[in-house]
Amino acid sequence: MIRRWHPLNELSRLERKMDALFSELWRGFSPRALSEAQFGSFPVDVLDQGDEIIVRAELPGVEKDKIDLRCTEDSISIATEKSEQKQVKDGTWVVQESSFGKMVRTISLDAQVDPDRAQASFENGVLTVTLPKAGPSKRGRSIQIS
Repeated sequence: MIRRWHPLNELSRLERKMDALFSELWRGFSPRALSEAQFGSFPVDVLDQGDEIIVRAELPGVEKDKIDLRCTEDSISIATEKSEQKQVKDGTWVVQESSFGKMVRTISLDAQVDPDRAQASFENGVLTVTLPKAGPSKRGRSIQIS
């Protein structure tokens, strides 16, 4: 079948292609990725060692008293603020990759932990948090049916 050419048909085809392109582009973005882009981010490692979970966050240039650390039974949040370096008087930046400002990370944990027994240390720009796993939940338990 032969169709008559019309400019609006071409615009409709172009619109479908643009929609597909933008759908693919935005597919990789998540609310977490957008919040990290807004606030800045830092690398975090989470290690399950059986009876405890170890969380390590690289925070170079951050002062210990600028770290806000919060933990629930199933997540940990690390927030900090890094002050911007003083302006350079004699020169121009060629490359500047350092991040400044507010940085926030919230990590969901795969296991229940006991926040009351959590311990944290900060050495050489690395925050290490040890989270002992919680015992059986007091909120509920399995009941065997006889």
